Amino acid sequence: MTMSKQDKKEQELLTKLQKDWQQLDELGSPPIPTAQQMQEQLQLAKSAKRKAFQKELSIFVITALVLLTAFTTAMFQAPMLFIVIQVSAFVIAPIIFYILQKNKAKQEGSILS
Repeated sequence: MTMSKQDKKEQELLTKLQKDWQQLDELGSPPIPTAQQMQEQLQLAKSAKRKAFQKELSIFVITALVLLTAFTTAMFQAPMLFIVIQVSAFVIAPIIFYILQKNKAKQEGSILS
């Protein structure tokens, strides 16, 4: 029984396709981690989360201390300046708020028309 060249090519192609399918099957099913591995990954994730929290907390505390120090220094070094800034903010803030609300209403009106 002699196989023609085309039959040999088809057979080689089928063999190659079967190998490719096997490789795809192996790639498609990742290894299932054991309970020990899952526990280790969970501990690593918790540790990373704890470190990130501690870093953010330390940055927050440092920023708060810097702001408090600046505020206290400004209060004791120039109390009149502090009072002027507070009063002007108390007067100017509602005016700015009114202007922004007015502009926002105009923009919404122009969008609707």
